[in-house]
Amino acid sequence: MKKIILIILLLTLSGCYDYKEINNLAIITAIGIDYEDEEYKITLEILNDQNDKESGNIKSYTKTGSNKSLAKALENAADLLSDQANYTHVKLLVLSDTITDGKLQNIIDFFMRSTYFRENFYVISSMDTEPEKILKNTTDNNPVASTSIIDLLESLDYSSNSGVLKTFDQVVEETLAFGKDTCFSNITLDDKEFQIAGLSIFDKYEYKDTISNDYATIYNILTNNFYRPIFSKTYDNLYFSIAISEGKTKIDANTKTIKLSGTITGKIMDNEPNYDIRDLDVLDNLNSDFKNLINEKFKSFIEVLQENKSDILFLGKSYYQQTRKKAEDFWIHANIDSNLDFHINKKGLIYEVQDEN
Repeated sequence: MKKIILIILLLTLSGCYDYKEINNLAIITAIGIDYEDEEYKITLEILNDQNDKESGNIKSYTKTGSNKSLAKALENAADLLSDQANYTHVKLLVLSDTITDGKLQNIIDFFMRSTYFRENFYVISSMDTEPEKILKNTTDNNPVASTSIIDLLESLDYSSNSGVLKTFDQVVEETLAFGKDTCFSNITLDDKEFQIAGLSIFDKYEYKDTISNDYATIYNILTNNFYRPIFSKTYDNLYFSIAISEGKTKIDANTKTIKLSGTITGKIMDNEPNYDIRDLDVLDNLNSDFKNLINEKFKSFIEVLQENKSDILFLGKSYYQQTRKKAEDFWIHANIDSNLDFHINKKGLIYEVQDEN
């Protein structure tokens, strides 16, 4: 009986001890990194342990530290906290335009060496807004900036398909592996609203360019990670739009040609010209028009990657797997043959609107 009582007492005491320890921790949820005047500037987003009594929301606040050393800058930011910094819940890393220009290697090395961090947090860039400003941007509806940004990127999977949400370990693997380059979404602020502003692409550690949201959508289609992205054409200033509903793409590359193939289908979304879609000739013409449109856009996307030498489609890796020849840059001067097939899905088409009267 004495042994049982002793065990219960120890468990109770240890539970109280852990509870007090948790209450004394500052939970870091996001980190922003900038580089100004030859110093790193690190902003920590911290969850406020005092809930908003009216709304019940958990809010966040920020602390910023600077130093020529990245590790010291992080330490200086943490020193401004009244509680001990806890980094195990970091879910977002925001990199500024200055940090992506020549400092990415040091960033990656630091986070890989550090024992503070797990490697499953997301990485984004902020090319025209300081990370500190990004993480300070909270509202009553969006009290934690990092949560709002991640929710936005995830929601784009069901709308424009222009978001690319990658974890730190994915970024590291794509940066270090042979025949691969990395990319991730860029975010900006517009009247205190977070917006996705293109896709930041790299050649190894070197930042190359931030390409448009439309190209980000094409990237997701070519990596077969899409959900009904919309393409539109105008006919006499009237919009006809389709949403790509299903299909699969394939990329084959050799030293002479990059070939895009596959079949994708689309669902009619807008029919402002009021085309008679029961007419097979009309459908054939629309299929041909959108096939040409899609292939032109895809070819243009590959050309942008060639100009920037950014192999975010892993062509070098694919070529090595097929030939066992290491030739990372063979694809940069290759011709592009985009020959994706497209057709409108006729199942479920609404041909007429029935008058209930």
